[in-house]
Parts: sequence; C-alpha cells; structure tokens
Amino acid sequence: MYTITLEVNQICNLRCTYCYLGKKTNQKMSERIAYNGLEIAFLNVEKHKDRRLWVDFVGGEALLSFSLLKQLVEYIERRALQRNILVTYSITTNGTILNDEILTWLIKYKIHLKISIDGDEETHNRNRKWVDGGGSYANIIDNCMYFKEYENRTKQYIQAAHVVTQNNYGKTFHSVCHLVENLNFRVVDSSIDVVHRWTTDQLDGLADEWEKILCYYIKRQKAGKAFLWGPVLDLKKYGENNGKSGFCGVGLIQMYVKVDGRIFGCAANLDASGCIGDVENGLSMERIKRLRELGKESTMCSECSLYMECQSKNCVMNSLAYSGTIDGHNPDMCYFEQKKRNLWEGYAKEL
Repeated sequence: MYTITLEVNQICNLRCTYCYLGKKTNQKMSERIAYNGLEIAFLNVEKHKDRRLWVDFVGGEALLSFSLLKQLVEYIERRALQRNILVTYSITTNGTILNDEILTWLIKYKIHLKISIDGDEETHNRNRKWVDGGGSYANIIDNCMYFKEYENRTKQYIQAAHVVTQNNYGKTFHSVCHLVENLNFRVVDSSIDVVHRWTTDQLDGLADEWEKILCYYIKRQKAGKAFLWGPVLDLKKYGENNGKSGFCGVGLIQMYVKVDGRIFGCAANLDASGCIGDVENGLSMERIKRLRELGKESTMCSECSLYMECQSKNCVMNSLAYSGTIDGHNPDMCYFEQKKRNLWEGYAKEL
C-alpha cells in the first residue's frame, strides 16, 4: 500500500496550543497541486503488487475545504477505476462542523474518520480552543449523533486522536477511560507532543499513566469489552521485529503534500530538512536514497541496549526535526523508549 497525505488547507476555526503546523497561513491547496500530487501517488502505487492507495486528508481543518474534498474524491474514483487501483480514504477533523451533507459524503465513500479529542471537557479545553479562547468540547459533543450514525451505517469505528501534552499528561488514564466509557470510542490513539521538551519526572509520570491504561486495556479485553489503544500496536512491535528495526520508508511507501505543493516524508518533520520533492518535479530519489543511507550510518545509539529494536531511532524525520541531523535523536523519546520496552517485558504475555 502507498499512502498520500494531502494538506488541503492551512485554515482552522480552532487555535490548539500544540498544532504541528504552528501559525496558520490561511492558504488553500489548489486543484492543480492536488492533482499533480495524486498523479505521483498513482505512479508509485502501480509499483506495489497490491495496487492499494490510501488517501489521507488533513488541514488546518480539512472539512473547511469540503467543496475541494468532494471534487478530489470524484477525481480519485475516476482515475483509480481507469488504473485498476483500490482506494481507501481517511480524514482528520476537529469534529466541530459536521452536518447532514458532510455525513452523507463520509458514509458514501466510507471515509475513515479521525476525531481530535483529548479527554473530558476540562482536559480537552486546556489546549483545543476556539479563536476567541473558549473551549471546543461542547461543540464536539453536540455532533455525537453524527458519529453514531456514521458508525451504524459504515460499520467502521471512529478513531479518537488523543494528544498527550505537558499540561494534561497526569490525566492520560482518566482521558482514555472517558473516551472509551463515556463517549463510546472503540479506537483511541494516544500520541505524545514531541515538539516541546519533557523532563524525566514528567516522562516517569507519563509511563505510570501508560501502565494504568495498559492494565485497563487488558482488563476490558478479558471481560469481552475490548477496544483498540494505538500504543499497544507499538509495544507489540518489540515482539514482532526479531531484533530488527528498519528504515521507515518515507517517499517509498508514503508522502505528505503540503498546501503549497512541497512533498515531505511525513508530518513528523515539515521543515526544509524533511522535504523530499515537490508536485511539479516529483520525488527526489537522490534525497530519499541519502536519507536511507544516513539511517544506516547512524552510530549515536550503537552502544544502547535497545539499539537493534528501538523504534524511535528509525524515525528519520523526528531526528531531523529535532536536531537537523540523523544522529541527533530526541533524548525525551530515547528515555521513553526504555519505559515502553519495560512495559512490553512486563505485560507481553497478556497482550
């Protein structure tokens, strides 16, 4: 499978404190840029035996460009049929502007839905605010009827995209419980804000929260009330990679197209160091090859006991975003990697 992420706009009705895009430019992706980016993706997916393409729409708030989204999906459907390509769609939204028309469109194309929500009202509203500073939680709750209708008619679970930050990490376990028990999410993906530096005390506290969630996850699984918690998939990789952890595949299996047409490996690094081409000239295979070589040349971690199986060291884009070099790994993630490894060792038999 090949994945293309299209940043269809840099417009948003919220001002979340941790947004990876930083200050928005209010740009909208042009049709030409979108079509050119998709053509590169089509050419790449044709090299894959399964001929499967995953198209992910993001913003800003992607649904503020609903007219463009409808046009792009119609175009993709036509081109995919002509080229015998199977397409899956996903979209990330803050969940505040759903309506009947949008719901009908999401259901028609079975677009996988990711809702950004950080927990209960107090926790969510710490970071996910409107332009005027008010919290956005109540508006998401008002749209719960759309979420239920979507799941009933598509038979697909909505994913709660839950971000853990320095001002809410102490509520991580509580937040996951709230999302699962009170809001009935069956898929929760908890990710850590890596833009800001963490202290070891904070990461120790977060590890304790991770363990509470893991025990909760196992308990519900045994009780026949299972849900999917994203970090469990990361933990299981320790038992699946057999001592090997390789290059992430930026450009070869995925690409991120910014609103202005520049192509990046993924959203983990949208600085110049992460650029691997543009939609006018295509992917820079020289650049991609060099990134792969740099990954192999990395020696900073060679003395670490987790060197062979570490997942963080192979996130080339995170390293580049943090330090500008492949060897400059984020020490916070290095520290937390050991915490995750300890959790795997303690609970592997139950997972």
